[in-house]
Amino acid sequence: MPKPCTWVVKLGGSLIHDVSFARWLAACAAPGGARCVVVVGGGPAADEVRALHARWRFDEGLAHALAIDAMRLNARVAHALAPSLQRFARTLPDGQGGALWSPLDDCSWLGVPANWTVTSDSLAVALADVLGVDAVYLVKSRADLAAVDADVDACAADGLVDTYLPCLLRHVRVPVFALSRGALVRFERARGDSQLCGMRLLAGAAGRGT
Repeated sequence: MPKPCTWVVKLGGSLIHDVSFARWLAACAAPGGARCVVVVGGGPAADEVRALHARWRFDEGLAHALAIDAMRLNARVAHALAPSLQRFARTLPDGQGGALWSPLDDCSWLGVPANWTVTSDSLAVALADVLGVDAVYLVKSRADLAAVDADVDACAADGLVDTYLPCLLRHVRVPVFALSRGALVRFERARGDSQLCGMRLLAGAAGRGT
């Protein structure tokens, strides 16, 4: 019997005040289909860290750690909304139920820089690479994401993903897709069939534009 596939699903922190946030969590926690490992972005809490760092210019490594604290805060909110998701810090829980990443202060084990070039986008992809999952979905608040291949460099320049992700995608094998928050039904269907969907982000000339 084939092993069920596992997906990392990063929910952008900007969704945390949107009604779709709870719906995405419920979809990821639902039984059946691909196993979902949820990563929640820092959202407004991370934006406050950016503002504090811009004002006081303290160490960028500390700013990075505080932004990860923001992700952990939002993960606690996510767990309150979807308690069946199993929280973990480094080792994925056994079984096939959905899981929720609660990151440690020190994410150096993921091999990404501790600076503002890295957001939850790259952290989610680096985590997926370490865990050896089958795909990554970056769920965005943008509503104009077509189901086509896209050049990740162009997406980074457009602000859709962080600026470190193009470098990261040149070194990882896991396929990465961007989805609009409005694509929940499409995601649920794809998950039920363990079929990939969304706008695939490709490194360099392999992408065909956004």
